[in-house]
Amino acid sequence: MYEGIVIVASILVAFALDASWANYQESKVERRILGELKEEFESAKARIEISIGELETVIEASLELAGSLGRNTSVLSPDTAQDLIDRILTFNTLEVPTSVVDSIVASGQVRLISNSELREALAEWPAFIFDVRENHEWHRVETDEYLIPYLARYLSIRDANVIRGDAKLAPGSFDYDLVSMQRDPVFEGRLVWRISRQQATLDESKTLLEETNKLLALIAVEIG
Repeated sequence: MYEGIVIVASILVAFALDASWANYQESKVERRILGELKEEFESAKARIEISIGELETVIEASLELAGSLGRNTSVLSPDTAQDLIDRILTFNTLEVPTSVVDSIVASGQVRLISNSELREALAEWPAFIFDVRENHEWHRVETDEYLIPYLARYLSIRDANVIRGDAKLAPGSFDYDLVSMQRDPVFEGRLVWRISRQQATLDESKTLLEETNKLLALIAVEIG
């Protein structure tokens, strides 16, 4: 009986040590993952903030241009018109790093994160990115395929370098028919529709920033 007790106790101790070692190893992996996630989300936050600033600049210029439209408004000066159009055509695609999130989800290592709220937030984060990127892609297509060709009816655009929705326009590169453009209700409707989509993108970008800050706060608690 004594030998049996010793054998059972030894087995239990071995299991306990093995479980303790496994927990220790998993804890080390979790801390590494949390550190990598923190770095990725800090980078994402910085890029989202830049994107929000760009969006706000584009919306401001778009609203100013929209406010100049109509039969009873004064005609913009060529310099003012070119500045506004330069600004509304400057729109960049949001590039957010997701390699760490994608890796831990694909490998199943997300289960090693002990905080259930953090796991849920990680699972939801890619959907917020998708919504913002979808709107950014709409802007790129709308700018390249619709807005610039429509502006070309009134503005002779020369030396315009259009890449991924960005248009860099040199001073003096426009010849203007501003009166016709400002009094065109179709152009006004297109611009107002574009502003509404820009505002939706801005709102989604701010939501994405809030979710990113939430993730960083949860990670900070876990890291300690």
